[in-house]
Amino acid sequence: MNISEKRTVLDDSASIYQKREEKSDRAKWKECKGFKAKWEHFKAYYLLKVFIAACAIAFVGYMVYEVIVPGKERMLYAAILDGVVLTADMNELEEGYASYISMDEETQELHFDNTMNVSNKSDVTSKQKLTAHAFAGDIDVLVATEEVIKEYAGNYLLPLSEQLPADLYETLTERFVYTRPLEDDGTYGDEAPYAIVITDLLPENPYCKEPLAMAICGNSKRTENAEEFLRYLLDAGSK
Repeated sequence: MNISEKRTVLDDSASIYQKREEKSDRAKWKECKGFKAKWEHFKAYYLLKVFIAACAIAFVGYMVYEVIVPGKERMLYAAILDGVVLTADMNELEEGYASYISMDEETQELHFDNTMNVSNKSDVTSKQKLTAHAFAGDIDVLVATEEVIKEYAGNYLLPLSEQLPADLYETLTERFVYTRPLEDDGTYGDEAPYAIVITDLLPENPYCKEPLAMAICGNSKRTENAEEFLRYLLDAGSK
C-alpha cells in the first residue's frame, strides 16, 4: 500500500482539523440570557478593565485639579497637645481668630489640631506626627501644659526674645514660662522664657487643671501670624 494513500484514524473533515472562528464580544454578550448571565460575563471580561480605567481617569483628574486649582493659603497651624482645649472650644477659637484677621475663607484656611496626645507614652504616632510637622515648619503654635511645653525648649522652641517684637515682649514679662533647654551634649543651657501662660485666656477645661502655656515653633513659616494669634488671645481675654 502506498503510504501517501494511507488514511488517518480521523478523517480530514473531523472537527479538530477545522478552523475555529472566535466569537466577538458582542456575539458572546447577545448569547447571555438574563441579568445574572450578563453580569457574570461583565465581571469576567470587563470589570477589571473598567476599574483600571476609572482609577486612571481619577488620578489624571486629580493631577489636573491640583495644577489648575490652587490650594488655600494656610494662615496658622495651632497644635493643641493632649487635648487641653476641648474640641468645641477649639472650634470657637478658630472661628474667633478667623474673624479677627478677616480671613477670606475662599482662599485661606486655619488648622487647629487637638488630636496629638504626646504625654501618652504608648501613643508613638502622636510624637512622630509632632516631630515631623514641627521640623518641617508646618506648626506655628504649640498650646500645652507648662511642663509639656518645657520639654520642647531647645528642640522645637526658641527663646521668646528671638521671636517676639519688642512691644509684645515687654508687655508679657509677667506671663513668661522660664526653663533651661537640654543641650545636645546632655547639659542644660541658660534659663530663658520659652512660652507664655495663657490659662486665663482660654476656655476652662474641666479635665485639665494644670497651667496652660503657648509657644511659637522655632521653624514656623508664619511667625507673624503666630504673633497675631497671641494678640487675639490677649485682646479676647481682656474683654
